[in-house]
Amino acid sequence: MDICFSGEIISWLNEIIERVMSVFPRITMLAPYEAGIKITLGKKVRPLGAGWYVWWPMIHNVVSMEIQSQVVDLRTQSVRTVDNRDVVVSGAIQYSINNIERATCNVQSLDGSLETLALGIILEFVGSVTLDECQDLGRLKSEILRGTREAARGWGVKIERIYITDLGIARNIRLLSNAQGRIA
Repeated sequence: MDICFSGEIISWLNEIIERVMSVFPRITMLAPYEAGIKITLGKKVRPLGAGWYVWWPMIHNVVSMEIQSQVVDLRTQSVRTVDNRDVVVSGAIQYSINNIERATCNVQSLDGSLETLALGIILEFVGSVTLDECQDLGRLKSEILRGTREAARGWGVKIERIYITDLGIARNIRLLSNAQGRIA
């Protein structure tokens, strides 16, 4: 009984300390490979580069992220070509952040959104060509790169490169689909 009671007291004291500390300014450091934004009163957004910053918790919110080149893995997906051949494709996207305000405010979950965009573009492209045309890796990469850059415009990212890590013919069993591979 005493242990539970003292645990509640500690929790209560921690909450009081947190609330008192929220009145005092805080210091944040952004490293050379980071950028951030300072949001004032939920409205005004100011970009921040590397360095030290003072902010008031009740007035400001500071959000930071790494801006150097990053790679997002594209999960393997199966696609049916226009000549009804099943293909599996996986790859990766290399990108960097060039506008921290847009990358933070204009898109939620940047890595996940880039992955979903690229997978959709792969589906559209591979679904519109024959198996022979699909095996042209240069064309496949350039279509994914072009489409991803276009779709991610305004997100504050620079799509640097697309990699195809796997391209193969596979036999897929599609449940709940009609003869054209569409869900019935």
